[in-house]
Amino acid sequence: MTGGRQGVGAEQPDQSLRPATYRLDLAYEGTRFHGWARQPGLRTVQEVLEEALATVLREPVRLSVAGRTDAGVHAWAQVASFTCGRRDVRPDLLRHSLNALLPPDVAVRELAPAPPGFVAREARSRTYRYRLWLAPVKPVAERAYVWNVRGAVDTRILGEVAALLPGHRDFAALTPSAHLYHNCVREVRAAAWSPDPGGEEWVFEITAGSFLHNMVRVAVGSAVDVAQGRATAEEFAAALSDGERRRMGQTAPARGLALVAVEY
Repeated sequence: MTGGRQGVGAEQPDQSLRPATYRLDLAYEGTRFHGWARQPGLRTVQEVLEEALATVLREPVRLSVAGRTDAGVHAWAQVASFTCGRRDVRPDLLRHSLNALLPPDVAVRELAPAPPGFVAREARSRTYRYRLWLAPVKPVAERAYVWNVRGAVDTRILGEVAALLPGHRDFAALTPSAHLYHNCVREVRAAAWSPDPGGEEWVFEITAGSFLHNMVRVAVGSAVDVAQGRATAEEFAAALSDGERRRMGQTAPARGLALVAVEY
């Protein structure tokens, strides 16, 4: 028999020669990082982690990631993956070695073998959380993780604006970078505001299959504009429908935003 099919007795590829795949669960404070992705001359999470991995494994490593966070954005539940030619890696020792090398603002929470073909960027959904500080006294301990909004905020209106977001639609109005995408259609599965039990914060959580650049921060900043009377919920809905960023409001500061969940 000829052709591309191998016979029953044909030699099979040696599975032990295939690169091993690993999953890393990460946490980092984004304050001093210029985002996740490598950028020449700038400190990024990807660069710091890849250099630590290369030092320990003694081979170059390229990471895939679930969410490419922007400068100043935190991640408490980021997921990354990589392949490695070495077969003698002990995940527990690798995690310990990495955390010994990494700076204080990033940590490997878990490291484990992953199925062949696992790629972190192919997550089913991501959830981001944004924290607004509404107490009359400015935050001190929490200042790097919240947006301290000055002036009265109608929290009931925050909920009304959030209710406009879920659905499968074009979200071009929520990004300044629409021209960089083939299309801006995304599926937002859930979006809601809730009070923090301490009464000092209101917290926004949004889950989607994927996000556009600055999408959450524009949504939050625009919601605050509506809740403080600088725009109306109807104007927000019209801008969302028209897909024009200029009709939306401000972009919320990066420090209040964190990636808090990834699902596969």
